[in-house]
Amino acid sequence: MLYSMLISIALFANPAVHSVSDISQQFSFYMDGRFHRQYLKDDAVDVRNWGSLSELDLSNINLLLLTGGDARIPYDDGARKNISDFLTGGGTVLIMADGTGKSVPVAPFVESYGATLHNKAASKPLKGLNELADQEITFRRGGTLKLDENWSPLIVDQAGRPVLAERPVGAGTLVLGSRGLFGQKPDASDPINDAWVGPMLTARAASKPIDPKRKPRRTWAEDSRMAGPLKIEFHDGTEQFADDIVEVYEEVRPHMLAITGVEPAPGMIQRMLILPTGGGGFSSGVCIAIGAWWGGFPEKRYPMVELISHEAGHSWVLPHPEPLWNEPIATWFGIQVGRRLGMPEAEQTLHRQLRKGRKHDPDFTKMDPMAEGAPRDLIWGKSYFVFEELERKHGPGAMAKYFIAKRKLVPAQRQGYSMDDCVAVWSMATGEDLFPWFRSLAFDVDRSRTDLPMP
Repeated sequence: MLYSMLISIALFANPAVHSVSDISQQFSFYMDGRFHRQYLKDDAVDVRNWGSLSELDLSNINLLLLTGGDARIPYDDGARKNISDFLTGGGTVLIMADGTGKSVPVAPFVESYGATLHNKAASKPLKGLNELADQEITFRRGGTLKLDENWSPLIVDQAGRPVLAERPVGAGTLVLGSRGLFGQKPDASDPINDAWVGPMLTARAASKPIDPKRKPRRTWAEDSRMAGPLKIEFHDGTEQFADDIVEVYEEVRPHMLAITGVEPAPGMIQRMLILPTGGGGFSSGVCIAIGAWWGGFPEKRYPMVELISHEAGHSWVLPHPEPLWNEPIATWFGIQVGRRLGMPEAEQTLHRQLRKGRKHDPDFTKMDPMAEGAPRDLIWGKSYFVFEELERKHGPGAMAKYFIAKRKLVPAQRQGYSMDDCVAVWSMATGEDLFPWFRSLAFDVDRSRTDLPMP
């Protein structure tokens, strides 16, 4: 028993597969570690590529994971050459993509190897061939493939059309399949086909030797410039969007200062990463990452104003994230900035969410938003209602008074920040005991549960 445990530990410490999940052509939260967690976690060390694919060092990598990409950032000549050289040298490449009737950025690459992403939908049920013959195949939806004689189908649809196939390229293997065969949820809660996806990829990738003792490192966006104290990070494909996004940030920042009454938390918002996506962004506090064409930017400006305010706002609330409404308050910042800039979409966004919340609690006095299972629309709608009412009753500038008080009363080293603490800070900021008011709105808060001072 001890011997087998030691063997398992040794194999895990020195896996035979080093994989790279590419998120430079099209960012998704799913590819940012979730694919690895679903299919490769026991067999591979995975890193992400945030930089130009043409610059990626694949010398100690044997599995490269790609998606179809976004038309705004095509697979350029350098990227295609790097992938081809990797294949020729023995690497394995998985491309997850579907034909759409429009230009799919990866399509010219796969066509150079005798495959076409057909936009004709695959028909269920799907059937595995060869090593996948006895496997259960789960498939959401997607297109079929048109292949030349160099390819070997691995999965076909009801009409016998390929949906997953492979072919040799030099000493390596190119695997091409519909995106619908693989998980997609950002929380990795849909590990479809996990019984065979990981073993299939691991078996092929292991044919290229790597040095397991030299762990791969993620590759960051390689280009940057300074915009005042802020470092803007981008790669060759996202550089085209950087200036317009920085312009919006510089427009947003003074309004954020006015709304909150304070600077970002010390050490926060030092970097801004431009993401190749229209799917939003994220914040680590120090770095805010912004989807380059979020909401139809640059043609539509308000969504970008709201997104930048939201992601930057997370750096204002630290080092103690807001309880319950950490996400709603960030978007409310964006709404407030939009209002200050005279954008009608801001008011529309606010009232749309209030209406959604009132469907659950018409006067916002009955349902506890802190209760387990509270509807999202209730939480967001009631949060907005609270902010708006506090501004009406104790403003204008009540939110700024709150953040000034929070910085003064809540030390950075404090352990935890509860809703009871939050109401105590609001009370100090406004000079009024607000616990009864919050309880009248069905919040489960109690003055006795906080050690913060009260007016």
